[in-house]
Amino acid sequence: MKKKEVIIIAFVALLALAFLAYNYLFKKDTTYALVKDLNTDEVLLRFDINEDAYYEFEVPNGYFHVEVKDGHYHATDVDCPNHDCEGFGWMPSFGVYTPIICIPNGIIVEVENE
Repeated sequence: MKKKEVIIIAFVALLALAFLAYNYLFKKDTTYALVKDLNTDEVLLRFDINEDAYYEFEVPNGYFHVEVKDGHYHATDVDCPNHDCEGFGWMPSFGVYTPIICIPNGIIVEVENE
């Protein structure tokens, strides 16, 4: 490798390290998620994802459950025809908060925008 290539790689590595350090130092301690009704946009529940819990909601097809554990949450034991919402897995997944949507029951679970 040439000297310029080494300098560029070192610069990119330092920039990435600075970004990670910034995210670590200024990361909020508490993150909240919302369970909302898709039809009315009504918030059914606001929960802290850092507190382990198990929530149950009565929905058109039966029940919708949200399990919260170790800073992650997921839809589980959902009464609906296709169970696609259970396939989203635990959130955040790889640091990405993807909304969990259950269209048959009209429910969305998403991170609260602050």
